[in-house]
Amino acid sequence: MSSALSRPGAGPLAVPTARPSFLDGAGALFAGFRFVVARPSVWPLAIVPVTVACLVTAGTLGAVLHVALSAISSAFGAHVPALRVAAEIIVTLLLAPIAVVVGFGVAQPLSGPALNRIVRRVEGELGAPAWAPTNSIEDVLRALQSIAIAYSVALPILAILYAITFFVPAAAVVTVPLKIIVLALSAAWDLCDYPLSIHGVAVRVRVAFVARNLGAMIGFGFGLGLLSLVPGMMLLVLPAGVAGAARLTRQIELFEGTAG
Repeated sequence: MSSALSRPGAGPLAVPTARPSFLDGAGALFAGFRFVVARPSVWPLAIVPVTVACLVTAGTLGAVLHVALSAISSAFGAHVPALRVAAEIIVTLLLAPIAVVVGFGVAQPLSGPALNRIVRRVEGELGAPAWAPTNSIEDVLRALQSIAIAYSVALPILAILYAITFFVPAAAVVTVPLKIIVLALSAAWDLCDYPLSIHGVAVRVRVAFVARNLGAMIGFGFGLGLLSLVPGMMLLVLPAGVAGAARLTRQIELFEGTAG
């Protein structure tokens, strides 16, 4: 397994002699972490997802609280101040989680431009050609497309698996590993779609790419799938994830002879 991203200034990847495996996929994720940590110039890009999440959360919460608290103030007026304060606290506690969901939910697609810049940095160091530049709107729309595809496939499957586990608890020995595999593939698709979409690869070709390399994709997405079980954790690892995805897709393209 190449360690081309393990040190600054690493050169192009060697052409693999075998199709990248589960271990190569897992190694790519760790290489992505090393890439980000070893390059301070990437850090401003790496903090974009969390920064966007915090700003959107704060803005959403501030906006909805302004409306809600104004309505409560108008309803209670100067009467029964204790009830008014209690209502304000309850409304705040109810709206805060919604604002967090909104903020963290839109942070990834809104961070598309920064994440794509990380992908281009990785590919440049690995000897990939410079792809045609894209604008921020294209980057956001591509990220939204990737997320939509991942959710539209993964969520129904996960719902079925959760239902089976609920009605047949003994089936957990099968359904739990399947859930992890589904989460792994969903995360791998989501992140590997960044470099693939930059290359202008059609959706059906990207799906076929993932299907041909299930072992490497499961290996890459395994850790991501487990991290996704922790709310908000994926945002913290997104920069390393897309860096690792760029490395893995480059490695696969070299093996398949499709690299530019």
